[in-house]
Amino acid sequence: MSGREDDGEAFKTRDAASYDDRGEAFDRFTERLTRPLADRLVALAALGAGERVLDVGTGTGVVGRTAARAVSPDGHVLGVDLSQGMLDFAAAKAAEAGIAERFEVRRMDAESLDLADRSFDVALSLFALLHLPDPRRALAQIHRVLRPGGRLVVGIGGGPPLASRSGVRQALRHVADRLRRARGTLLVAPDFLESLVERLLPGSREREESALARHGAGRAPALAPLLRDAGFVDIRTDWLGHRVEFADPEEFWEAQRTFSSVARKRLGDASAQSVAAIRHEFDAACAAVQRRGGTLAYPVGACYVTARR
Repeated sequence: MSGREDDGEAFKTRDAASYDDRGEAFDRFTERLTRPLADRLVALAALGAGERVLDVGTGTGVVGRTAARAVSPDGHVLGVDLSQGMLDFAAAKAAEAGIAERFEVRRMDAESLDLADRSFDVALSLFALLHLPDPRRALAQIHRVLRPGGRLVVGIGGGPPLASRSGVRQALRHVADRLRRARGTLLVAPDFLESLVERLLPGSREREESALARHGAGRAPALAPLLRDAGFVDIRTDWLGHRVEFADPEEFWEAQRTFSSVARKRLGDASAQSVAAIRHEFDAACAAVQRRGGTLAYPVGACYVTARR
């Protein structure tokens, strides 16, 4: 194995481990922040009864459980992930919902799927590609396990196309947000906690984020060529986003610590004293904003790409 491959394996292992103890928080905040995005992903797939579905990077199974209901009674969903802690939580939630027979979870590397060729009708993936050092390889694996004509729907975090109506609205909102930040009446996640962590726990984003995740606004445009290279056709794009406001600074902290790779990993590695210092500054900033009648906001959005094998 080359040095680059070694680095990729180390990245994936560390990334997955950083989620192992965050299952409850991840599921709770996914339901609160990203449930509409997960529902949109499944709707774009137009699932039918009896179909076999692969959920790549299933996490706590929010997408997988929704898909399992859509393909019932005879369909089947396999959710794969590298975090055993997340998979254990997903399995427990599936059993609680009474769909364990239709929604199976298995620990597996998306870049090396241990699955038969042409064995799935549909593949879904929400935000997982941002956690892979080699998304091109993962897409090639997904292409391999889909049957001819099989469908893929991928969602990655990001804003709308700049030239779209949503993009114009988003640009206007950014201008308004800058003014509110300058007045001290707005804190926006996850940038707020990440800025504190960057200043007080400096490190390298290369250890915490994949190259695609660091691509920023260029994520969505970079994804379509990767799908074409993997052999997919009929590539189309979509976008959905919204903003959630938090009244409780504790919840605002936990949401960012759960979803931000930079914050989750650096805080997980930091001493209790360092975490306490960051939390003290975080709480003080939240209190100041709320005294002024301001807002603690978490905008979330997904760029979707649908394609066919």
